[in-house]
Amino acid sequence: MNWRWASVNVREYSLTFVLAGRCSLAFGSMFVIPPSVQRAIRVCRESRSMAHRPDRELLITWILPELSKPGVTLLWVGCQPYTQPYLDIIERSGAKCWTLEIDPSARWWGHPQRHVVGDVQKVGALYVTRRFDVALLNGVFGYGLNTQSGQNDAIEGLARVLKPDGLLMLGWNTHLVPDPLSLLAIEQFFIRSKRPGFQERITFRKSTHVYDFFDLCK
Repeated sequence: MNWRWASVNVREYSLTFVLAGRCSLAFGSMFVIPPSVQRAIRVCRESRSMAHRPDRELLITWILPELSKPGVTLLWVGCQPYTQPYLDIIERSGAKCWTLEIDPSARWWGHPQRHVVGDVQKVGALYVTRRFDVALLNGVFGYGLNTQSGQNDAIEGLARVLKPDGLLMLGWNTHLVPDPLSLLAIEQFFIRSKRPGFQERITFRKSTHVYDFFDLCK
């Protein structure tokens, strides 16, 4: 046997295996989807399906147009790609919209001039008092703001930034959080809205989503 050849051959095979292993790892890494891309894919899928949900259809076709009257100042809390068209609906009739979102990367889906990156639990310190006619908090309770103490802080802060005759809309899901009517801040600062069309809780037969409307206590 030619031991010199065998030694070289072993080295070549070893190198081949090493290279093959590295190539295999590199090839596999090409198909590892980064978390940011995974999130973008998930948001895209949600955006496509969101507009067809009954609660969102009602929001788009009736609630937003009805509340967005000329001169109205409105705060929308929570920004995602599927919420961006809401801003056009709000301002189409002459209302002015502000947006608030805790996630800095979601600022692209907020208002281009009137967007704040911040926590709704601290909303009372983010805007001047008595700034808004309407505050819309939809899909926030149970989707990040999950504790009753945090929800109370948010409601109390919204009471501070709403005008004396301001309206608060809460959109929430019955399978995610307890009834917000039990929140101390709701009892302390708000009453059921007396505006036509907004006096009653709105529910949906095939969805756990609920809309509640409140007037700020004078």
